[in-house]
Amino acid sequence: MKRRCLARLRATVRVTPVAAVCAALGSPAFADEGASKRTTVAALNEVVVTATRTAERADSVASTITTRDARQIERAQPVDETGLFADEPDIDVPRDRRRFGAGSINIRGIEDNRVLQMVDGVRLPDFFNGGGPSNISSATRDAPEFSFLKRVEVLRGPASSLYGSDAIGGVVAYATKDPVDLTQGRAVGGELGLNWNGIDNGFGQTAGVAGGNDTIQGLFMYANRNAHEMKNMGSDDSNSVNRTRPNPQDVRTQAWLGKILLNASPEHKFKLTYEHRDGNTDTDILRLSTALPRVTSSTGSEDLKRDRVSLDYEWKPASGVLDRLAAQVYYQEADTSTFTNQVRSNTSTGCSATTRGTSLCSVDLDFAFRQRQTGFNVQADKSFATGSVEHRLIGGVDFMRVRSAESRDGIVRNLTTGTTSKSIAGETFPRHDFPTGETRQTGLFVQDELRFFDGRFTLTPGLRYDHYSLSPDGDDLVYNNAAGRPAVSKSDSHVSPKLSALWQATDRINLWAQYVFGYRAPNYQEVNGSFRNTVQGYGAAPNADLNAEKSRSFEIGARYTDDKVQTSVAVFDNRYRDFIEQVQLNCPTDPACLPGLRATYQYRNQTSVRIYGAEWRGVWRFLPQWRVDGAVAYAHGINEQTSQPLNSVSPLRASAGLSWERTPGQGAGIRWRGARPVTRTDDTSFTYFKPSGYGVVDLQAWWRFNRYVSLALSVNNLFDKKYWLWGDVRQTGVAATEPGVDFYTQPGRTFAASLKLSF
Repeated sequence: MKRRCLARLRATVRVTPVAAVCAALGSPAFADEGASKRTTVAALNEVVVTATRTAERADSVASTITTRDARQIERAQPVDETGLFADEPDIDVPRDRRRFGAGSINIRGIEDNRVLQMVDGVRLPDFFNGGGPSNISSATRDAPEFSFLKRVEVLRGPASSLYGSDAIGGVVAYATKDPVDLTQGRAVGGELGLNWNGIDNGFGQTAGVAGGNDTIQGLFMYANRNAHEMKNMGSDDSNSVNRTRPNPQDVRTQAWLGKILLNASPEHKFKLTYEHRDGNTDTDILRLSTALPRVTSSTGSEDLKRDRVSLDYEWKPASGVLDRLAAQVYYQEADTSTFTNQVRSNTSTGCSATTRGTSLCSVDLDFAFRQRQTGFNVQADKSFATGSVEHRLIGGVDFMRVRSAESRDGIVRNLTTGTTSKSIAGETFPRHDFPTGETRQTGLFVQDELRFFDGRFTLTPGLRYDHYSLSPDGDDLVYNNAAGRPAVSKSDSHVSPKLSALWQATDRINLWAQYVFGYRAPNYQEVNGSFRNTVQGYGAAPNADLNAEKSRSFEIGARYTDDKVQTSVAVFDNRYRDFIEQVQLNCPTDPACLPGLRATYQYRNQTSVRIYGAEWRGVWRFLPQWRVDGAVAYAHGINEQTSQPLNSVSPLRASAGLSWERTPGQGAGIRWRGARPVTRTDDTSFTYFKPSGYGVVDLQAWWRFNRYVSLALSVNNLFDKKYWLWGDVRQTGVAATEPGVDFYTQPGRTFAASLKLSF
């Protein structure tokens, strides 16, 4: 089984630039299949790809990285990214409990577009959240269909020296299945799956088939899922600000994946991939907003679609001039649109959401966010020696062009007076909150792994040059220019160096350290975003003077590995300069304040932001069929300019598990995860609701009856514990005085089951 796993992973080296191993060292989900000591040690020493974008051994990675493979994902049965990373205490994926669900991935307190997410080496579209109490404008990155995945890899900390601007907080890489993952050595193979999860009463079906020969192989997979609202522990079913039951939802998603692999010759290989995913959600928004007292009922719908086409090429010349040259060209488009209808009662003639009157109104609000991405990347690898020093040199180029567009539209119908208007809260629709335009990013990188003393000491310097340019369209006449200033173009360049070192102190212990520079360019919204709500008296001003963010990260770690124990510890200190954060201006003295409004928000560079912390992971196989694992993550964040805590940093969190596996396909486990109470928050604007600490228990069991049939069962939150996640509270901005905070609780006891047929 282990050899088959390694064979699959080797087949993906060409397209996955993030480190992975069959079993992640020290991961809470360490793969234990009842293997012997010899197999266990081999799994730790044999490596496929690394955080250096080259083939590497697991114990030679001078950074913190964890993986989850297809089997682990199937057993955990997650319904979204929050569930996928639930056992990683340094990863947080907040959910918008009102309607949009899981949002951006947070790694060690850094989130949104600072964390690079890729599928088969192609960047996912940007995360966008317009904010505001109406909650009408949000576009998530939309992770791929989980049943299509063979592996997920997470690299912590700045990785700009290899991946560029949007990797200042880390990298999450999804790798989809190849034909060999279904055929498993046969001419034709496939799988069928059924799954149900009580967390949202969702029922899904998956199907896949693959086949071919040594020259050409093909794969096609399809998935469909129908679900409802995410459960919580609330009991108030009213249509009011006091409601604590979830907003009723109907959720439908479908996806398909196609691949063709051509081994044209021993030296030349090609892979063509098409990925499609779309979803639709209808929501009765019965939980009303205290900030919008005239809105007495609301409904909403969201539609999203993402399509990707990519072509990968690999050349391994027999001449030896290079070890390997890999290239990829791709096109991806993503569209998100939302529709919201609000009934406003006892409101003003102009149908205000806040002002009392005698009118009854119906207000329709539309939002759309679109991105078109085209790009390519080329990477060359070469190993050689100079005297007693071995080198592994890589270099390459990444290029991406992204065209982004956002729009809002609306129509107001006063049902009392019979009038219709395209003006809402002082805005005339349609309009854009930032101008449609294009962003180009080009990166050149080089890295050399130098191995000394028979490979016991590795020194890895790296360097990347990035250039970006942001150009708005000149004919964008409906741009919401609240500040009365034209949209601007921006361009910048930056050099990001890196230096890491790893010392193999003994056969079981290695020590490592890295010093990495990070860089992130401001995006379209941060530079040219603009908004004005004259009725409620707030707005957002553009900032053409934003500087790019820079970071310096220092991390040290140690690993211990033997046939029974694998453990690691890491300590990190990340310092950010010119950190971009949206702040409320000191009005009216600040010259950027929008006149006539009580509050103006603007993206500003913060002089200094610091996040430091420590993490531990470990696995102990105390009996041949038994193991215990655990992980703890602590981080402390502060805005050194304001001396305020960073709300994006979660309190100390931990996870642990005890599992028994009689055979590779038959076993059971119990998992615990918990967190300390929230005590450090920036309450400058308002006082946050601070969740207490918690601990919850899950049960899992799995059976593989034969080579064709397998079953997985789960009981989540076994003891029906009521608790809140800080990420959900922070995402929504829940105040301590907000009524009905049980609305934001996590699901109580739920059950899940999945059945898989392989042929």
